[in-house]
Amino acid sequence: MDASYTSNITEFAIVLAGFSGLVITIGSKDGSSNPLTKHRTFCLLSLSFAAAFGSLLPTLALSFGISKIWTFSSYALSCILLATVIGAYLSTRLLLNEEERKKLRGYMYVLILWVNVFLVFLLALMPAAGHFFIALIWQLIVSAILFTRLILQS
Repeated sequence: MDASYTSNITEFAIVLAGFSGLVITIGSKDGSSNPLTKHRTFCLLSLSFAAAFGSLLPTLALSFGISKIWTFSSYALSCILLATVIGAYLSTRLLLNEEERKKLRGYMYVLILWVNVFLVFLLALMPAAGHFFIALIWQLIVSAILFTRLILQS
């Protein structure tokens, strides 16, 4: 599998993150947004940037002359995803009070936290190009879901 295939993922993730800023600006009232919107935006941006930076890892491995491109990329992406999961969890705890946390749907915890934890273990235990691409595409899928919610909410 060619490492240059991941460049399309980078472009899509950056476009998604950029348009989310536009939607937030249009949808905010008096220049501020509620904590739930801030949390969803943080999750959207962290997942988009995880996909964007993660998709650059094979190119980085090639430029450093690393022979096991997909092993290096999988291990590095598992670290990025772990940081994303920790950031999403801390965002939930720091930005939202108990009442706002109850407004979050249970499936979003599964989509953001538990699936990414599973992907971290998958990438760490069985590094392969297929698992790497699955993890990147999953970040884009969840980002697109959060982007859609952001549009519908504003």
